Amino acid sequence: MKSDFFVVWVDDNRPFVESIEMELRPWLDTKGFESKVLMHKDETDVLKDIHSTEVELIIIDYKLPKKNGDVLIDEIRQDGCYQDIVFYSEGRLPEKRFDGVFYVSKEDAKTRIKELIELKLRRSSDLVSVRGWIVADAIELEGMVTDLLANCFTQKVGLTFSERLLGHNGPLEFGAKHKILAGVLKDLIESLKIQGLPSEQTLKQISDCKVVFDKFGKEVLEVRNAFAHQKIEELKIGKVIKKKTSDADEIILNEATFIQMRKNLRKHRDNLIALQAFIQ
Repeated sequence: MKSDFFVVWVDDNRPFVESIEMELRPWLDTKGFESKVLMHKDETDVLKDIHSTEVELIIIDYKLPKKNGDVLIDEIRQDGCYQDIVFYSEGRLPEKRFDGVFYVSKEDAKTRIKELIELKLRRSSDLVSVRGWIVADAIELEGMVTDLLANCFTQKVGLTFSERLLGHNGPLEFGAKHKILAGVLKDLIESLKIQGLPSEQTLKQISDCKVVFDKFGKEVLEVRNAFAHQKIEELKIGKVIKKKTSDADEIILNEATFIQMRKNLRKHRDNLIALQAFIQ
């Protein structure tokens, strides 16, 4: 999701990396982002991770077990990745300079990393970016809802259900899928209560998932629709847009709202993942 903040970090001093990451994680959470640090002790699989994830920042130590960090940076740039890089060392850094690379001492690394992340987060609050990540994350969540429904019905009614109704060209739009899955959850809980099959803990877990999913329409669908139907030129900080028709369903465009929306999208992503254990 766009609210996942991916960092590729190359340093064989794992305790040093973890000490900074432990501080960054709760700080990023207050901004509505989830820290995802991909640690590497050397260059192994670094390019693979950069290609397979939407990396926001790359952090590299100079002294590495197999090759120095500047050699790895050269390989990253030759591979076509121009993402920002924080390059640090306890001693003197090499004189060769690369574009988009911030050269810092190891003792200043934490401060500079946080400053650079702060700058990136401010850029992410640009209203065009906000609209884009809301729509993108909603598409990802729709895919998860679709997969859950396919698990529910494909075995019962055949593959054509998934192909003809749930697919991108199928007639069931996101709102309809949401309502069907809400009904599935309700029926699942009622049937389990009647059968008396699951433990109280399992039943509580499913019920807790349903409580979260009951807010899906308001916190995901209505927000996505409100932004998707707004013209880019009409989006301005401080502007109020409506999710429905009542003033109670207004969205005020400001940083506090964006943080809460990111948290809500992450919450529903995690909830749908949890539901995968119960809907098969």
